[in-house]
Amino acid sequence: MELTKFDNFAICSDTVQGTQGDFTVTVLLDRDPDVTPDHFDCHSETDKQRWRDDEWFYGLLRAKVSVDVAGQSVLLDDCAAVLGGVEVNIGDDNSHLDEHAEELAREAYERGVSLVNAIKSAA
Repeated sequence: MELTKFDNFAICSDTVQGTQGDFTVTVLLDRDPDVTPDHFDCHSETDKQRWRDDEWFYGLLRAKVSVDVAGQSVLLDDCAAVLGGVEVNIGDDNSHLDEHAEELAREAYERGVSLVNAIKSAA
């Protein structure tokens, strides 16, 4: 599944999306409220000050999966895969967000296929 890409400067509520067959996966970026630079020993005081100044943040990536049924999009799982504590806007680009989003999209797609198969076998 090929996803769209995050911008070099990302903001909360940015999304990337991809489709495979009748399935659509959307990965949403939000702020991770539970993580600060104080959770890690790797950040300099400059990085911590930049974080306090909202120049970068810790993100939470959440993938949801839907399936097309007779032309209508049906949400299968609003939180099929999630990853928190992701650094956003701290470096020159956010290409790592795309890598994480691709992993989450694969997990969400597999979750969607599993749900559809479970529905079919229950019918």
